[in-house]
Amino acid sequence: MLNIVALLVDLLNQYIIWVYIFCLVLVLWHARTYWEARRDRANTIYTIEREVASGREGRAMTNIGLILGLAVVATAAKYYVLPTLPIEQIVSPTPTFTLSVPTREPTRAPTAAPATTTPRPRPTLIVLPTAELPTATPPPVVRCSDPNTCISSPTDNATVKGRITISGTANHGQFQFYKVEYGLGQDPAAWHVINDIHKAPVLDGALEAFDTTAVPNGVYTLKLTVVDVTSNFPPPHLVRIVIEN
Repeated sequence: MLNIVALLVDLLNQYIIWVYIFCLVLVLWHARTYWEARRDRANTIYTIEREVASGREGRAMTNIGLILGLAVVATAAKYYVLPTLPIEQIVSPTPTFTLSVPTREPTRAPTAAPATTTPRPRPTLIVLPTAELPTATPPPVVRCSDPNTCISSPTDNATVKGRITISGTANHGQFQFYKVEYGLGQDPAAWHVINDIHKAPVLDGALEAFDTTAVPNGVYTLKLTVVDVTSNFPPPHLVRIVIEN
């Protein structure tokens, strides 16, 4: 443990300037993120997007504070704490113990004479006719133009009832949030968010839970939308379903 302390002290003495450079780069990066979030919050007219931008501003400022705190700790450790530590006295070499293991010559076991066996008659195999197994119907193929924005269940034109789980994938290289909406009819005039938006991506898993008993029976359309950090989104995925409770 003391040798590790000495190694850390040596690394801090040699590379303190690189620690400062690394902290400066991180501060500039998060400052850029803060200004982008502030600009997005000022330019948007949607309450949800303003809240998301405000959250990005808060995270950026928190990260900047943590990085500056790390730089202060490194400075205090190098110029105030480390000079007062007697590293040469507290670090001592670790003794190495060598154990001698006696060796023993292997003893050969006596070789047994091969046993004489009487050959047995081979049984005759009777081949019985096998019945043909019914061919399973393959599951419907889900076609998505974008595999990162895809509802895999329920499938298109599926009939559902009760409380169902909407599964699939909602992912993006610059992911911010996703939402699942429903609308009445084949081409809905209005959309309604199911439950709430989600700020964690999903890869081939449960996207949302939908209680179909809360709406009248009929034809509905589900829509999955994945929004990136610039408040843009690729084409949503639409799935037509029939609710029969």
